Amino acid sequence: MNRKIFLYVKAFSDLGTFMDLIAINVLMYAATGSSAWLAATMAIRTLGGVLSSLFSGVLADRYDRRKIMIWTDVFRAVIILGLIPFPNPLMILIVCFFIGLTSSFFAVSYSAEIPQIFGEDKVLETNALISRLTSVSLVFGFIGAGVITDFLGYQITLIIDAATYVISALVLLKMKWQTSESAVNKKISSGLKEKLASIGRDMKEVYSFILLKPMLLLVNIVFLSGAFAGASHNLGIPLLAENIDSSKQSFYYGLIWGVWGIGSVLATMILPKLKSLQGSRLYYACFFTAMLMSAGFITFLSNSSLWIILPFAFLTGIFDACFTTLHATILQKTDNHIRGRIFGVGMLLKSLGFALGFAVAPVLLESLSLSKMVWIFHGSLITTVILVIFFSRKPVKAEQMGQNV
Repeated sequence: MNRKIFLYVKAFSDLGTFMDLIAINVLMYAATGSSAWLAATMAIRTLGGVLSSLFSGVLADRYDRRKIMIWTDVFRAVIILGLIPFPNPLMILIVCFFIGLTSSFFAVSYSAEIPQIFGEDKVLETNALISRLTSVSLVFGFIGAGVITDFLGYQITLIIDAATYVISALVLLKMKWQTSESAVNKKISSGLKEKLASIGRDMKEVYSFILLKPMLLLVNIVFLSGAFAGASHNLGIPLLAENIDSSKQSFYYGLIWGVWGIGSVLATMILPKLKSLQGSRLYYACFFTAMLMSAGFITFLSNSSLWIILPFAFLTGIFDACFTTLHATILQKTDNHIRGRIFGVGMLLKSLGFALGFAVAPVLLESLSLSKMVWIFHGSLITTVILVIFFSRKPVKAEQMGQNV
């Protein structure tokens, strides 16, 4: 089977994720009318990601990554369908928690396996294609979910959503590839005490590895700050959509993210052509695109006119896709035996950043406007990146940075 089908499997899985994000958030906001409940929906999803990211990287390095992805897809399909008979706020929170839990397992195993399948010399090109497919899934997922939820109801959206997970699992079931020895055949300690001690040693090894790589440490600090800032626009966009037209909130919610996704598609077509993105340039490109991404979110979330919102959502999508693609490429250049745990740390930082952001954002919204809240969050990311660039140029010489990839 063509190896690129593996990438389309992720696109199907992403399609489901983006559809349930729209449907569940709109469902919760319609049921409660509260931005605090909406934030709780996103925060509980993030909490699931935090818990699973503590050990998802360890499992990705110890077990068959393909099987982890199959089972998480099946489980997500089942729990999503549980919302149809029980669409109450408590059930929504439970489902969001388990989606966050299982999505982390899938994402870490998937990302860690990419260099194993396509080769470490093609990670930037492959990640650009992944981001492009993710962006296409985002466009169809968000716009499709917005239209379907608005005209046919959330139940149909959830059924289609579950079907995408099932298709992803079935394709993975038929796919075969040479899984890395370290991922499958690594000896597992027996007994609970030994297993916990083994996991502790694994985590100590990965944190020691990151601390020995100054630029890898700095890029993870930016990623953590980016996740924190991300809470503001994930909470802010559905509120912005309601401000535009409360009767068609799900439509405009999907439209804004859809236009953002079109920008992401364009970025992923450009990135593979930039052959000069090697060594330290890879890091600095990641840093600068993070700042431009934040500037874009600040601009369109501070406006209420579609003529400003949509063009800047498009530009923001370009820089956001560049930032996430370059970050994944940097992490995938680490050694295979530790790569799963490196991505596990990345997922943990992302989840912790989101969790903190979703805790702070509703509090700020009580006393500040949406635009001021976004300014504070994304302004903190821009400030962090400026400080990181300053510190990275001081202790680390250019030739050393190339070795830290």
